[in-house]
Amino acid sequence: MGNCYIQNGDTILFQGDSITDCGQREAQDNMGGGYVAMIAGILAARYPDLKVKIINRGMGGDRSVELLNRWQEDCISLKPDLLSIKIGVNDVWRKTGQWNEQQYVPLAEYKVNLTSLVDQALASGIKRVVLVSPTTIEQDNNGELNQILTTYADFAQQLAVERGLIFADVRSLLMRARAERPEIVWTGDGCHPTTAGHALIAEAWLKAVGA
Repeated sequence: MGNCYIQNGDTILFQGDSITDCGQREAQDNMGGGYVAMIAGILAARYPDLKVKIINRGMGGDRSVELLNRWQEDCISLKPDLLSIKIGVNDVWRKTGQWNEQQYVPLAEYKVNLTSLVDQALASGIKRVVLVSPTTIEQDNNGELNQILTTYADFAQQLAVERGLIFADVRSLLMRARAERPEIVWTGDGCHPTTAGHALIAEAWLKAVGA
C-alpha cells in the first residue's frame, strides 16, 4: 500500500456525531450507511489481503462535550491503532436552540475539548490519529453558522499540525463541491450528507491516510 497510514492487523476506530453514526447501531455490520461503511467497503475491494477491524462509535447528536464524556469507554478502552475524529457541527448548531438540553459550545470551549480528546488518545498509546474537519450546517456556504463553523474547522487543522496528526479537510471539499456542482444534492438539509456527500468524505479520508 505504499506510504499508507493503515497497516495490516489494525483496529480502526471512527468517532463523531450523526454523520459518522449514520445508523451504525441498527446496521447488520455496525458500519452504518455513511462514509465509514464506504471506507470499509473500498478498503476491502482495493486491498483484499488487508486484514483490518473497523469500529464505528459515532453517536447522533453528540457535541465535543458528549464525546469527551464517553471517551474512556468508547475510545481509550478499545485501544485502536488508528483513530478518526470528526466532531464540531453540533457544537455550533446548538446556537439555533437547545436540543436534549444541549447548548452551544463556544470556540474557546471546543478548543479545550478537542485538545483533550487528542491528548488523551496520544497519552494512551494511540499513535495514529486522523482529525476530520467538521463539514457544513446549512445549505448556504456563506451563511452565518457556516462562517462560525469555519473557525472550528480551522482550529482542528491547527491542532493537527501542532500534534503531528493526519488532517482530512473534508469541509473545504464539500463546500467547493456544493458551489461548483449545485445540481448534485450533497447534503439533504445542509448538514447531513447524501450518498454523494458521504462518498466525497470517504474519498477524502482515504486520500488523507494514503489509501
